[in-house]
Amino acid sequence: MALRVILLLSVGGVVGWEENKLLSVEECCNLGRATAIREHDCAAQKVLTSAMCSIIQEQCCRASAGKMACKGGIKTARGQGACERAFFTGFDWQTLISQICCDCCTLGLMVAKNGWSCDFRGLQLEKQCSDAAKSCCDQPKEIQPTVRVPEVPKIFTTTSPPLMTRSCRDANCSQLCLENGMCACRDGFQMKMDGVTCQDIDECQTGRHNCSPGQVCLNTDGSFHCKPRCGAGYVLTAENHCEDIDECAFGTHDCEANFVCLNTAGSFHCEPKNACKDGFIQDSTGSCVDINECLTRTDACQPDQFCINSEGSYTCRSSTDDCKHGYQLTPDGSRCEDVNECLTSSHNCAPGEICLNTEGSFHCQSNCAPGFHFTPENKCKDIDECALWTHNCEANFVCINTVGSYRCQPKKGCETGYVQGSAGNCIDVDECLTGNLCGSRACVNTEGSYHCECQNGFMYSRVSKKCEDIDECALWTTCGDGYILDSAGKCIDVNECVTHAHPCRPGQACINTVGSFYCRSVVASCARGYHLNADGTHCEDVDECVLHNMCGGHGSCVNTEGSYRCECQSGFTFNSISKLCEDINECRHYSGRLCAHKCENTEGSYQCSCIKGFKLAENGKNCEDVNECEASPCSQECANVYGSYQCYCRRGYELNDIDGITCEDIDECAIPNVCSYRCVNTVGGFNCTCPSSGYRLGPDGRSCQDVDECAAGTHTCSAAENCFNIHGGFRCLYFDCPPNFRRATSGSQTETSVFVRCIKSCKRHDTDCANDPVLVITSTVLSLPTLRKLEEPEDIAVLRTAAAAKADLLPDEPQVYFDIQATDEQYSFDVVKRSQHGMILGVIRQVKPILGPRELVLEVTVNYVQSGVISQQNIVIIHVYISEL
Repeated sequence: MALRVILLLSVGGVVGWEENKLLSVEECCNLGRATAIREHDCAAQKVLTSAMCSIIQEQCCRASAGKMACKGGIKTARGQGACERAFFTGFDWQTLISQICCDCCTLGLMVAKNGWSCDFRGLQLEKQCSDAAKSCCDQPKEIQPTVRVPEVPKIFTTTSPPLMTRSCRDANCSQLCLENGMCACRDGFQMKMDGVTCQDIDECQTGRHNCSPGQVCLNTDGSFHCKPRCGAGYVLTAENHCEDIDECAFGTHDCEANFVCLNTAGSFHCEPKNACKDGFIQDSTGSCVDINECLTRTDACQPDQFCINSEGSYTCRSSTDDCKHGYQLTPDGSRCEDVNECLTSSHNCAPGEICLNTEGSFHCQSNCAPGFHFTPENKCKDIDECALWTHNCEANFVCINTVGSYRCQPKKGCETGYVQGSAGNCIDVDECLTGNLCGSRACVNTEGSYHCECQNGFMYSRVSKKCEDIDECALWTTCGDGYILDSAGKCIDVNECVTHAHPCRPGQACINTVGSFYCRSVVASCARGYHLNADGTHCEDVDECVLHNMCGGHGSCVNTEGSYRCECQSGFTFNSISKLCEDINECRHYSGRLCAHKCENTEGSYQCSCIKGFKLAENGKNCEDVNECEASPCSQECANVYGSYQCYCRRGYELNDIDGITCEDIDECAIPNVCSYRCVNTVGGFNCTCPSSGYRLGPDGRSCQDVDECAAGTHTCSAAENCFNIHGGFRCLYFDCPPNFRRATSGSQTETSVFVRCIKSCKRHDTDCANDPVLVITSTVLSLPTLRKLEEPEDIAVLRTAAAAKADLLPDEPQVYFDIQATDEQYSFDVVKRSQHGMILGVIRQVKPILGPRELVLEVTVNYVQSGVISQQNIVIIHVYISEL
């Protein structure tokens, strides 16, 4: 709301005006200082009617603005080395101060450069100039980079030209020739392959320069040159050094009206005039948002700590705070990873034990003894040699498995023809010793049996079962069973075992005898891994590898005596039950020890992969952060974070809540009260406009400031009229007094109102006029802004009387009453009686909002009542102008 004024009335008439809130000297000065800091313009300060406060406010504003202008001049002297008027902005008195301080600072810099004393008291300079000169003289000199030709390893050094020998005349060297006729080069050059021509060494390319990181190496013929590296925000001076560009002084910044430009090294910073608390920064809408110190790397965490952002601040946490025992913080401090105690030798396993790492810990496992094998469950398990047929028990023994070994136990009983010995083995029985088994024939013992043979001249008859004499004298025309007639007519034995005329079964051996044969059981059965040979006489090894693929598709079969073994490929292990080479699931067997993120088992191997936001490192196991910003995923700005990225927008834009990538224009005009009049949204910003006449856009670019046509002399009022400025225009006012009243003076006008006081002046003998209680009629004007919302009544004027505020009045003391005789149709105003400093006041208030533009008239009466009769009445007529804004 516009400045509220108080109309002071006494019994005799209008006395004067004053502020509705009395200010102390300090408060008046603070108003001036605030105006200087906020507006850089003392003409824009709040208008006060108190003469004393106005003087204090003006002088304090000029003092603060003068200090700021002086600082700008000092900065220009140090940065530009010149004090041209074009460098300074502001009002004439401000630019004058800036130029004086710039000149005085230049004086101090020159004195310091010559090594003279910085005591300027003898010059009797003005204090502001003396302070500026001394501050610049005492300022430490900047260390400028030096440019020199560096030393490089010399290829050849000579103090005088070598003698031009005959060989040198023939050598045709491009630079130098040695006494032996060999060509050589000067410093900064090297010999080419032809041995004659010298070429320049590019010290910048080969890294043989000594330029600092802040310099750029420039190669020259035979040497190099170090030039300062001027980045953005710097300019290279004639003295060959980089100097900061003061964007604030040159006006090349883009700070908005409600921000203050602060120059920084190589850049500038827009600081809100209404600063946010520590840990927050103001966005384009003026809101304070949290600063992510961890993302912007402005935290103060130690190298062994990692930063955790919080609202308005951050915390530094160390690895001991976050990782449990058996885990350690990753180098980037983002997560805890398992410590492999077996690799770091931080375990306590005994020499006879094996260290096995586990997630967050480890355990010690004993080496498995002979006869045991290590299982995937990390246990030593007995090998069943009997089931695997890896024992060496003979055919007549049974394999019995024991813990860690096995034993061979004789079978119960032996085959016919054998007897069990003391060692459990079966021994052949010599049946020929047990009695006369063959009668007249001779008994011949065999393995597991025996047979009978006839003596010479006899042959065995299968009919009589006896040996019968052979009649050698008889003509041999036929032979008995088991014989055959030869070419000489003799009967000779038939070897049935050779002619395969015997009925022996597999597993039996055919034994030929004279005139006959017999079958003897040789092998009852063969052990696993063996089978009978074709004639059934003995067991021979089975080559399992030729039968079929015993080991599956991932191993090689190697035949062994009585068995076989599988040699599995890398990534496979032999399953003793299935007898196949099966894939090793490395991801499950070595859980958490192979891959940094995810492990996927493959046939014969495994493959590491990373979660989103990471990529596999060259070792195929670790995961490295992906800098997604290199692919420009954001529509504007991108900040890479560990495992992800964050899009953010430039001023005037906001991030889309759905995709988190697109920057959308902020419709600042949708924010209430962004502009005091109208807001026009633009891409990335907005513009405020004002009504076409009566207003101008303020320095903040948002508020519309009233144009005071009366002060500027652009009004059209006549000499007899008073020009009264209202919001958005002006009014030409002339108040005439009614009959029987005269102007007390020619009228008065302040910067906030115009008022005319009419005092009753009756003609002689005019009793009606004399009896009229109205003594003073005061006409005045108020300009009020539009109020769309009014929370509580707002004081707009105060009428002060000369009547004392007492509880008990004396008989000659009047009662004072206030009343509004005329107002608007909504009754938007009222008047209430109050007291201040022991005096009665009438306070006129606005009680309802009013939309402008609008003009209305208030008529307020001040009645002095004695003994129930109005003894005196004063009338105040207030012309109220409600502006559009």
